[in-house]
Amino acid sequence: MFGEMKKHIRRRTRLRKARLKKKEGRSHRDAVWERRLGQLKEFRRRRGHCQVPSRSKKHPSLGHWVQHQRVLKRAGRLDRKRMRRLQQVGFDWVSRGRSVEFRDSAYWDKKWEGILAKLARFKQQFGHCWAPAGWRVAPRLSQWVSRQRRLKQQGRLSKDRRQKLDALGLDWRTDGLASPRWERCYVKLLEFRRRFGHCHVPAEWAEDINLGRWVVKTRRLKRAGRLGAYKVRRLNEIGFVWDAIGKREVEHDAIWSEWLAKLEAFHRRRRHWRVPTEQHRFHRLRVWMDNQRISYQRGWLTADRIRRLEKIGFPWVSDRGARLSAEARAHAAAAKPTQTEIAPRA
Repeated sequence: MFGEMKKHIRRRTRLRKARLKKKEGRSHRDAVWERRLGQLKEFRRRRGHCQVPSRSKKHPSLGHWVQHQRVLKRAGRLDRKRMRRLQQVGFDWVSRGRSVEFRDSAYWDKKWEGILAKLARFKQQFGHCWAPAGWRVAPRLSQWVSRQRRLKQQGRLSKDRRQKLDALGLDWRTDGLASPRWERCYVKLLEFRRRFGHCHVPAEWAEDINLGRWVVKTRRLKRAGRLGAYKVRRLNEIGFVWDAIGKREVEHDAIWSEWLAKLEAFHRRRRHWRVPTEQHRFHRLRVWMDNQRISYQRGWLTADRIRRLEKIGFPWVSDRGARLSAEARAHAAAAKPTQTEIAPRA
């Protein structure tokens, strides 16, 4: 009998705890509901309506809560007292996309024209309509353009809108479209080009090392034939440098030609090749001359550069070097024993 009493007491204790927990949970949910209702009133006071977007970045929780109230109302699970309080606020039981106001084609036509104007602005700035994802002026413009292409393929794009996009020069091809990550790097490359006037990003650019590595990888994919024609076309439009080594060689050849012209001008004025090292303005020219001689002796100088230097009569040995060589030969000749000295004695 004593054991049955203990079981009965434990059962009553569990039930009491369960009721308290349920009551506490209900009171917590009520408090949350009241807080959301206060946020909705504030939203209506500021905006003049209760159409909170469910994907709002500024009010994400409130948008989901508003949508949940509509779902409960359609399912008949919303408390009447709460329903009455929402109606007093002016709650919209039909979401924006389903309301009569937003079914009006004029609203969507105006919105479509606004995005078309952003695309025209992009075309004016960059010369094409391949809007990248994450463009700072309109981050979602790329998604909108992709949707227009998809609607045209499905035959759901109106003739008027298609003509406006054709007049703007939109490319309807969808083969090889780029990923969002590629688009982000492309936007960074556009910004680099805007700042520096070219697309020759250093491989280890300290300011954005990932952009430099992306450029190197893009060149490697192009050489391997694994880069889509769509990406190649877009990169060509902004002047992308495909052969970085070749471009570097061209730049070095141009610099070498400048120094050769300076050396030729010096010889034409002075009638000799003795470029002074003690004068600051000729120091770099003298260093360049010495480098050409060293490269020639070690076989590093190309045949074309050798020919161009010999054409102007460039001496491959400096005056000091020739003098030291002559002294060394004279010293070697003096140190060499004569025939009588090495002849054996009789």
